[in-house]
Amino acid sequence: MTNHPHTTAMLLHRIRAGDSAAHSALVARIGPLLERFARGRVPQLLRHQQDTADLVQATWLRVLDRLPMIESHHPGDFFAYLRSVLINALNESLRRLQRAPTQAGLPDHVADTLAAKDVAHDDWLDYEQALQSLDIEHRNLVLMRFEFGMSFVEISGELGGSEDGVRMKLNRAIARMARIAGPEAHA
Repeated sequence: MTNHPHTTAMLLHRIRAGDSAAHSALVARIGPLLERFARGRVPQLLRHQQDTADLVQATWLRVLDRLPMIESHHPGDFFAYLRSVLINALNESLRRLQRAPTQAGLPDHVADTLAAKDVAHDDWLDYEQALQSLDIEHRNLVLMRFEFGMSFVEISGELGGSEDGVRMKLNRAIARMARIAGPEAHA
């Protein structure tokens, strides 16, 4: 963790210490990243009932009450936690939609619509499996870069390292994921 007053880890530390202004600072800092992550994950089927803003709001409502208790042992842990909460909120919405009597005959794959559209279900499962195989540091790095769309500058600010160091770590993580999810992994 760096001593920079605006890193996510520092804001979480300030929240645990009782600093109420840190709540607003965290939402202002992470809000745009969470919206970017959520965009495109709401399936076409739900777009008329729930848009990205609703999903982000539901995520924040679940997270804000728990902020003082959230432990962040590694840089990026909070982003992984946000991802889980957002995906759970999306799955909950999909389950409600499937149970609704007016929505008979929904396709079986609706509950699995977590990836951006145009990604095959098997590819998404391969990605998730490869992601879970990474150590926590590399997994969080992949989440920050590809799922939250953070720049190398933003990530290096979170990690406290250099942009080049972030690039090198990310390249190693991608290479490992490619080995795990590659075509020869299915042979």
